[in-house]
Parts: sequence; structure tokens; C-alpha cells
Amino acid sequence: MTLLEKGGYDSILVSLRRVTRVMKGGKRFRFSALVVVGDGNGRVGAALAKAPEAMLAIRKAEEKAKKNMFNVPIVNETIPHETIGINTTSKVLLKPAGSGTGIIASMPVRSVLEKAGYKNILTKSLGSNNHINLVWATLDALKKLKTKEQQLEILQSQESKDQFEKYLKTTEIKEQPKENKVKNQQINTEIQKNSENKLKYEQQQKNYDKSSFKQKDNFKRPPNKPNYKKFNKTYKESTSENHENKNQE
Repeated sequence: MTLLEKGGYDSILVSLRRVTRVMKGGKRFRFSALVVVGDGNGRVGAALAKAPEAMLAIRKAEEKAKKNMFNVPIVNETIPHETIGINTTSKVLLKPAGSGTGIIASMPVRSVLEKAGYKNILTKSLGSNNHINLVWATLDALKKLKTKEQQLEILQSQESKDQFEKYLKTTEIKEQPKENKVKNQQINTEIQKNSENKLKYEQQQKNYDKSSFKQKDNFKRPPNKPNYKKFNKTYKESTSENHENKNQE
């Protein structure tokens, strides 16, 4: 880590890596540098740049970072409220702290907060520990910070009033269906009771019919079957009567 001072802005080198690009003729080696720039009084920025030499990459990143600087609120040497910054898989939690605590953070997060001008702050990394992602996550968290005055201005603006009116309209629309839901529930319960009673009645009838059919089948013979026994009896009786009549004659 090297500290560079130029024109009232302090710059710090967070990471310097050698990058290779495979081309048709072979490999090309370059350097990528991540630099954080700040004035220590509420302005901070960061940038990533590449160049064939290390010093050229650092200078290029410094110039980019100065163009990307933005203002940050400072209240009693700390942040006004708690925030969370997110970048890809990295998350950084920032919490305000009292005087004397100092900056409790890792190297990439500390470099951003020091250049912004904070002296007392608590931080926690909740995701990956990649230096580049942590720097972008801390910058995202700082962009979300707002003072009380800024929040009041936002609340008093017309856009916030319009949003609040829309919210009230949606709540009124949601309350009306609740009354209809109660009525529908009562109707549904009545319908369910009636359907259950009908099913019970139908089952009772089915059971009764089945029992009656079983009893009848015990006394009845299957249809379409002639009764040969009765036929034989009648035929024998008729033949016997004819023989008797002949004998008498």
C-alpha cells in the first residue's frame, strides 16, 4: 500500500495485480490498479484502471477516481445512521460509533472511510472478502447515507406526497375486500354443510338399496333360466293320468 498526495487529494493504492491476456502470438502482461481518492472532508471516489506498467496504471486510476468523486455526510466524525452496501457477493455493514472507537474495519474498507474523513465507525463484512468488491460495496453504502435535513426535504417533496397518496389508496382498496371475504367465508361454510348433508343422505340410501337387493336375490333365481323341475313334474303327472284313464276303459 502506497500513499500518494496530489493537489489537496490523498490517494491510496488498495490493490495492484498483474493481468495476462492470451493473444495469437503469445501472452500480454498488464497491471490493474485500484485506487481510492479523497480530501478527508466529505469527498471520496475510487477507480480501477489497467496499463502495461504499474505506475501508469496507478496514475490512470487516480485520474479516473478524481472524476468519480462524490460528497458524503459526516456527523460528529461518524455516519448519521446505519447502512448496508452490496456489490455482487460482498456486503458491508456500517454502524455509527462514539468518539474514541476509531475505524474498526479491514484494509479496503478502512482506506475508503479514512479518505472520506470518518474517524469513528464500526464495520462488518458479510460476504466475500475480495478487495475490489469490498471497495465498491463501501461506496454503495456511503451513497445511501442521508442527513436529517435531506430526509425532511425528501418527505416534503411532491413525489413523496404522491407516493403516500397512492399507498393510502391501495390500503383502502385492500380493506374493502376484507369485508367481502368475511361474507364469502360464511356463504362457503353454509354450502359445505349442505353438501355434506346431501352426501350423507345419498350414502344412506345406497346402503339401504344394497341390503334390500341382497335379500331379494336370496329368494329369486337368476332370470332367463327355465325351471326344468316344474316342467318334468307336470309332464309326468299328465302321462300318469292318461295311463289311468286307458286302464279304466
